[in-house]
Amino acid sequence: MSTAALQPTAASPAPAAAAGDPQLQAMNDVPGRCWQAGNFDDKQVQALRTALQEAELPPGSWDLQPAAVTGRWMVYLGKFPNTEALDIRRAELRQKNVPYDRAGGNLDPGLSLGRFTSEEAATRELTTILRQGVRGARVVQERADSTLYTLRLPHVTAEMHLRVERIKPALAGKPLRLCDS
Repeated sequence: MSTAALQPTAASPAPAAAAGDPQLQAMNDVPGRCWQAGNFDDKQVQALRTALQEAELPPGSWDLQPAAVTGRWMVYLGKFPNTEALDIRRAELRQKNVPYDRAGGNLDPGLSLGRFTSEEAATRELTTILRQGVRGARVVQERADSTLYTLRLPHVTAEMHLRVERIKPALAGKPLRLCDS
């Protein structure tokens, strides 16, 4: 198939629709290539599936590829009632040579004394920390096991550009980019 056959015809509105959007313009410049966006959680992927169906993309023109994300566990100190209490604990940890960092997220104000891929590993570290004289530390689950999804459009043709534009609000701000492989 010639390159000219992949370019939109004068009757096709794809170039005009893409003129203000660098992602869609790039699709016009590289027709027939694979594009992807991600990572989407379960809630985002529901909205994306609906948008994909409403955009009436051809059967087999898109795929949602799942990827497992393992949970994460933390040895945690906190929540502290104020900055002064947090500073006192930081000084205590420095004195005992116990490394720490900010817990982050909904665990602030608090301190992480280590992050682990299993509860068992976090519990072993907690035992070591308790032996060093640090009191009040505990193991918490920072992130549960989950699945994230990547949207793949393996062969975006010039004719698909307007339909792809219709799904952009459901991409949750994630950019479309050329596939890695």
